[in-house]
Amino acid sequence: MMVRKLWDCFHIPIFGLVDADPHGIEILCVYKFGSKSYSFDSHNLTVPSIRWLGVLPSDIKHLQIRKESLIPLTKADMDKAGELIKRPYYKQIPAWMKEIQILLTSGYKAEIQTLTAISNNFLTDVYILNKIQHGGWI
Repeated sequence: MMVRKLWDCFHIPIFGLVDADPHGIEILCVYKFGSKSYSFDSHNLTVPSIRWLGVLPSDIKHLQIRKESLIPLTKADMDKAGELIKRPYYKQIPAWMKEIQILLTSGYKAEIQTLTAISNNFLTDVYILNKIQHGGWI
């Protein structure tokens, strides 16, 4: 509700920074489309214009994050990804569909803190800053 209120009151762009895994993507979907349990009030809770800032599965490859820093997808992760792909609203955002396909193809997921494998301050000093300045969100 707070994120929706900020969006309504200040008309600021809202970005999501989540783990590059099916559960992180689902969290982002809840902000964008709402949850089943609060579907009756989704108009007051969701932020339809939210953008996925990261961590994108495609970022893992572009940033050349070492496999030792990544986590193999579990069966539960693959099942969750399959559920996400089947949701009717998911087809509305082909860039998100592409990212989930990249995730499944790679067989690995990354948590936000994985970016510290590049450097301790990479997330705050480089990644987020560059993503916002250069439009690296979807």
